[in-house]
Amino acid sequence: MLAPPPIGSTRQLGEAVADAIVDAVAQGSLQPGERIVEADLAGQLGVSRVPIREAIKILQAQGILEVTPNRGARVVAFEGRIIEDVFEARVALERIAIRGAVLAYRLAPRRLDALREIISRMQRMASWSDWVEFRKCDVAFHHEICKASGNSIVLKLWEALARHITIIFGRELASERNFDLVIEQHEALLRQIEAGNPQIEDTLERHILRLRKPAGRQAHVGKRMARSTR
Repeated sequence: MLAPPPIGSTRQLGEAVADAIVDAVAQGSLQPGERIVEADLAGQLGVSRVPIREAIKILQAQGILEVTPNRGARVVAFEGRIIEDVFEARVALERIAIRGAVLAYRLAPRRLDALREIISRMQRMASWSDWVEFRKCDVAFHHEICKASGNSIVLKLWEALARHITIIFGRELASERNFDLVIEQHEALLRQIEAGNPQIEDTLERHILRLRKPAGRQAHVGKRMARSTR
């Protein structure tokens, strides 16, 4: 069941519907390859078909839905090369972001309160066993680091990738289902940011890649080594 778009949201309704579809894919309510039925979706979300069609256009452009004539829209299968490409792009962007963020937090320590609040919210969601909101907190933590980096290009690229991150990492987190471990890892990241640990980029990368299969991690490392020898 899809959650309806927030009432009174300042975002365009099409974007809100797109987010609802992405959340449904991330939590498994919509499966890869599943067809999007406009009438059913409009009924579940309490909107007309107009924002549904707008959301489909948005997600098609982002590569999350595929649309074929006379068959409608279907959720793309997030596997193999797509997943590896998203992991590689996310790691590259967040390694850059954390460099600027550490400096920004050193100059303005109170900005760390935003990360602390997200972790507190993660703890509340864990106590309620609310995996959907917990997953959103995880994504929000990393988004906050990108915002703190001061690098507007990295932020824009990360936000362009955000829906893919929500889906892929949401589904991978669901397979882990270990609230305490995820919270501990974010607390450890926060401590390293506070301390200005020079190894923070590597720690962040290991955190992002922690759920990948060994073959996937090896392929990622291989790509980085190949680039470094050029």
